[in-house]
Amino acid sequence: MRHWYLAATAAAVVSACSGSGTEASNEQGAAESNASVQASASGVATPEQLRAVWSSDCSSPFVRIEESKIHVYPDKQTYDLKSAALEGGNFQVSYDTPQGAINETYVVEGDALRLASGTYGGQQATWNKKPMSKCP
Repeated sequence: MRHWYLAATAAAVVSACSGSGTEASNEQGAAESNASVQASASGVATPEQLRAVWSSDCSSPFVRIEESKIHVYPDKQTYDLKSAALEGGNFQVSYDTPQGAINETYVVEGDALRLASGTYGGQQATWNKKPMSKCP
């Protein structure tokens, strides 16, 4: 989780320093830099390659992963992520809902993402879900 924040911060610094030398481009670079740092200020940033709408049937999306939020289509709700980490082939996220804390583990399988397990309000569940692909 920390390395994603550091990568975003490093990208913001590089962006701010890569202007063409004009005052306008430096201001634009600084604005882009500030936006990048502000977006990552929560300390939670999902891997860019996983930011998408995911479903095994795109006519009925399941989840949308954003930089620091997750939208769960069955709940019709967007939640702020408390943590997000990609370690090996496991993508783990945690967030709070009105029903309680959620911790989920998704398995990255090539270009697919599969919900494998989770803890929902203190109750553990193991899922045998179909792999999901990115939806247009």
